Amino acid sequence: MDERVNISEENVTALIEVKIAPQLGEGYDRIAERIYQYEEVESLYLMSGSYDLLVTITAKSLKAAAAFVYEHLAAIAGVTGTATSFVMKKYKEQNIILAPHPEQEERIDFI
Repeated sequence: MDERVNISEENVTALIEVKIAPQLGEGYDRIAERIYQYEEVESLYLMSGSYDLLVTITAKSLKAAAAFVYEHLAAIAGVTGTATSFVMKKYKEQNIILAPHPEQEERIDFI
């Protein structure tokens, strides 16, 4: 069964790394709750490493994704920085292959 799906070329997916200053007595939860209320937010994770939250959004354009970051995320008290990466091509998502792969050529190793 072929589970490939057609992804609309009009939308863009952005992965946004968010650094925040945890709120006294509330940790990261208050800011996370505010972020996940936005319709554009598809997923939100508390992370270990160089940033605190990873936000995944889908927007109609790169400009709309950028506007979401500076109008909504950066404006939240406690957010100290963001870094946005855009998905260029999806190959597999939630166990569904999205992009067909070309047939691999048979390779001959010469020793």
